[in-house]
Amino acid sequence: MSLQHQLTENVKLLQKVAIIRLNNSEPEVLLLQRSVNALSRPSCWDLPGGNSEWPSSAQISAANLHLSDISREILEETSLSVSENNFDLDKMVHFSTYFDNGKQIFTVICGWMVDFSLTNQSEIQISDEHQNYIWASQANLANYDFGGENGAFVVDMIQKAFSKFKNHS
Repeated sequence: MSLQHQLTENVKLLQKVAIIRLNNSEPEVLLLQRSVNALSRPSCWDLPGGNSEWPSSAQISAANLHLSDISREILEETSLSVSENNFDLDKMVHFSTYFDNGKQIFTVICGWMVDFSLTNQSEIQISDEHQNYIWASQANLANYDFGGENGAFVVDMIQKAFSKFKNHS
């Protein structure tokens, strides 16, 4: 059984990353606008990331594969290279679970914060999963549609990431 974007038929691990940079001493977060054809929250703003996938049958036993998954997602969606080493527990800003009764899917949600200066800092090139990107300040977040209640977890991640970034700067 091969389920794309799910670990098993009933379990998903969703990871998102708030990539934050300083712009004239004001922190900004990288936001991606989802495709108009996205299955959930079409055209809404989001963070880079996605669902972990079940390892291929060629994958040898290994720990912490979720770290390579999140690095892969960032690279695929933004062209930014972020080392797995940047995702220690100190960089986690959100942890929650969600159960979709209609689909019988249990989702574990992890949110991370990464300082843009730790990326390869190449030009951002978005994937076909998105239609636009922007750097947004904390004060401007209310100007973006994250999908209402369904996207509230993204806003929570961003707010916590800004707080953590300011405390570590």
